[in-house]
Amino acid sequence: MAIVFETALQLRFNKLSKAVESQTLKTSRFKPLLEPLQNTLISIHPVFHEESWRLNNALDRPQKETLIFISYLKKGKNLVLQSSVINFRNMYQKLFYKQQLVHLNSELVRFFQMKSQVKTPKVYELALNIRSKNYSLPDFGKEMGQLKVLSITGHNDYPTKLHNLSSIGCFSGLKSIRLEHVSVSVSSIRSVFALKNLKELSFVMCEISDALMSTFTTDQSPHNMLTNLTSLEFDMCYDLKELPSELLCNLVRLENLSITNCHELDVLPKGLGGLSNLEVLNLHCCTKLQGLPGSIGSLRNVRSIDISDCLSISVLPEEIGELCGLRVLKMKGCGGLQELPISMSKLWQLEEVICDEEMSYLWMDFESDLPNLKINVVEDDRLESFMKIVQ
Repeated sequence: MAIVFETALQLRFNKLSKAVESQTLKTSRFKPLLEPLQNTLISIHPVFHEESWRLNNALDRPQKETLIFISYLKKGKNLVLQSSVINFRNMYQKLFYKQQLVHLNSELVRFFQMKSQVKTPKVYELALNIRSKNYSLPDFGKEMGQLKVLSITGHNDYPTKLHNLSSIGCFSGLKSIRLEHVSVSVSSIRSVFALKNLKELSFVMCEISDALMSTFTTDQSPHNMLTNLTSLEFDMCYDLKELPSELLCNLVRLENLSITNCHELDVLPKGLGGLSNLEVLNLHCCTKLQGLPGSIGSLRNVRSIDISDCLSISVLPEEIGELCGLRVLKMKGCGGLQELPISMSKLWQLEEVICDEEMSYLWMDFESDLPNLKINVVEDDRLESFMKIVQ
């Protein structure tokens, strides 16, 4: 059986070597990566002849792993042959192809236990578009230490399950992360929250609630995490029901909090008032949200609040009148509100209220107290409101 594996391995290896050699001569595209890959293959070549001990070591592993690697070499050959047809103007396609070449080289080095011949180019932005049900983030090591922006998007009927997100720990300089249509585990959340330099974090259409709550209900809850975060977004996270107060306690520099289209969210933590640097609070279309916490009065730097289409809010806290810096209030589609707190008359900096016609009548009582206020009435779409109710 060992001879069969050795023969198959050498056959696939030789075909890959010929493909790399021909593509290196045929095109200048990706030459900086194809040439080091060719050097790696040249350094491995003696393994099949003079260095049989190294080949024995390579084959001294589970048969399934060897079979997978042999199959991977076939895919590697096809990958190399694509170099002449990759759209070089498509930045993401080009970057993704480069990463695949680097990964191919890394797998060759790993399997044959050789010294690497390739260096990863400096990458500052990385966008991964995933079409599989499960995805394990490659271990890029220190080579991508310059990465600033990471975006991972799943393209399946159901959120892609992410694994090995702990490898982003090597991206210590990451400033922005966007996760879209993925399922996030507790370990993944912890890995993201451990990034001390992160400034922007977005979860869009993510399955996140259980992982988020579990992260803060264990004895090993993270501390001093995300202390430099300035923007946090949750959009269309259908399973998000609440935010842990422990999370907000750490966000001392947060300026923008956006929780939109999260239809299961029904309550906000009292710790919301601790976000002393918050400037923008966007809660658009959280249709089950019951109200705002009284601690909101502590948000003295808030300039804009959006509670439009929050259908279930029936009352606003009196403390909202303490928002001395509030300039814009969006509240279209708040059909559950039948009255406004008297403290609204203290919002002297308020310049604009965006609401529907019915709500505009409630604001008439405050026009004399708020001379700078402009009420913009927008037409209420009844069908749209109904669709939000049934979601």
